[in-house]
Amino acid sequence: MKKALILTGFNPYSYSGGIETFTKALISLIELSNIKTEMICASDFSNTYNLYHEFIGQVYTAGRSLLSIRSGTYDFVIANGYYGGGYLTKNLKTFTIFHSTHTGYADAIKGFIPLSTYLEIRYIIGELLEQSCASGARIIAVSNRVKSELEGYYGLEDIEVIPNPVDTSFFFRLHDKEELRNKYGIPQNQKVGLFVGRWEISKGRDIVERLMHELNDLFWVGVTSTGGEASPPEGENITTLSGLNMAQMREIYSLSDFMLLPSRYEGFGLAAAEAMASGLPVIGSPVGFLEGIYLKTPFSAMSIPIALPDKNEIIAKIKDSIHKLFSDENLCEEISEKGRDIIVKNYDIAVWQERMKNILCLN
Repeated sequence: MKKALILTGFNPYSYSGGIETFTKALISLIELSNIKTEMICASDFSNTYNLYHEFIGQVYTAGRSLLSIRSGTYDFVIANGYYGGGYLTKNLKTFTIFHSTHTGYADAIKGFIPLSTYLEIRYIIGELLEQSCASGARIIAVSNRVKSELEGYYGLEDIEVIPNPVDTSFFFRLHDKEELRNKYGIPQNQKVGLFVGRWEISKGRDIVERLMHELNDLFWVGVTSTGGEASPPEGENITTLSGLNMAQMREIYSLSDFMLLPSRYEGFGLAAAEAMASGLPVIGSPVGFLEGIYLKTPFSAMSIPIALPDKNEIIAKIKDSIHKLFSDENLCEEISEKGRDIIVKNYDIAVWQERMKNILCLN
């Protein structure tokens, strides 16, 4: 029986996040082709080489463990970005999937983190581990933005762009909003803004927190994932949820009136894609797959100029976008319908499956 190996950071059945969601979809796709899939997760390893940073040491140790695997043991290996950074020199057919670049990520948040943290992210994870995991591998990027970063920062070539998948047969707008709000204790008589992601500066938590306090006539739902820098704020108009499954996320998208995504960096932006598939307008930064979408009408009205140096201007633009949504029902519905159409056409899981089958030679 054929076998494949996935080299990743965390067990996708124990941790939640965009890469973990992607990995589960990848396993399902490979096993549909009657190929047994095994995983090596960096979080399961010790820092055997006593590197200065514990998790970087785990990543490096996990990658080095592949060097003892005989050629032919697996038909191919798939590495999720820098989690494959310790796997050098490669003795197996390897695909490296870049969900982001840490060099691009570091530059996007440079003014918000200590210099030592910036240098670690940019040069240790980015220049060292990401270039290492790319060496000798077939390279896949999840967005055109990530591809351009791989070319610009690392000089890489022959990069295939395969956007992350969204199951649009599952993510769609549920119409029992009143029932859903009762289920989660959300007021019926208030507009609801939604934030999804780690509560950290790269996701724009400073922007979201300020809006939560200034727009207290709205009700805010924060769905946070593991690994945030701090706890979300508390308030009578705020509820925070975590550890939600896909069915619960579909319900949250459906009971909300808009998503706020003021991220300073995204490689793809899976939560935004799921929200759009669910008919939810997204007021967000032009990052990941949204970069191209926000160039078009009517979505340009929802774009956040996150790179502006004056935070007051950013806040003012978001408030203006919220006002436009709530004051123009036709605009809101147009964004909702066209947004879902874009996701169905370009990012549906069936489209992704065919493209991945072709590049992995699963047909």
